[in-house]
Amino acid sequence: MDFARHVPNGLSLARLSLVPALAWLTTEGRESAFFGLLLLAWATDLLDGWLARRLGATTRLGAVLDSVADVSLIVAILFAIWRFHPIVYRDHGLILWAIVGVWTGVHLASLARYGRTSSFHTRFAQAGIVLFAAFVVVLFTAGFVAPLYYLAGSVCLFAGFENALMVWALETWRPDVPSLPTALSIRAADRKSGLPSLPPND
Repeated sequence: MDFARHVPNGLSLARLSLVPALAWLTTEGRESAFFGLLLLAWATDLLDGWLARRLGATTRLGAVLDSVADVSLIVAILFAIWRFHPIVYRDHGLILWAIVGVWTGVHLASLARYGRTSSFHTRFAQAGIVLFAAFVVVLFTAGFVAPLYYLAGSVCLFAGFENALMVWALETWRPDVPSLPTALSIRAADRKSGLPSLPPND
């Protein structure tokens, strides 16, 4: 059972280890191979969270690993979109660059405040990731679909602004805070009790 509790973190590390291979396949112009390996990476993303909850193995370290792997994978996907489907950047790049800018700001603010990247895993962020994944699947199998792209982009952008406000609201780092109202409730409860938010505990 002790070994099993490490499996979710191992899956996150496996996903992270696939990023260089994805980047290499993109550089080599191997779109089909990239897409197949991406599906495998996404499978590890689905499994690690489910297993962590199933095994009662959710930890702060696991939350950080999951976030780092997710961000790295998204960077690899953005590189692949630029390489294989440049129309997205050329004709529809404004919202994409806005999302990159907002989320970069979120993680920089989190690093400055907490010494680590944010790992809130909010509902809007999760919805944005699902919609973005759906857009990528459609893009690589059927082509660019503008309504899906702008829906995914809008949700991801909103989630970025929500996460930025949560970094401001929470005085110390916390993983898995589902929404801004929850963060504000935690902030209010901590200030009422005179205690800061719980410190990191890996």
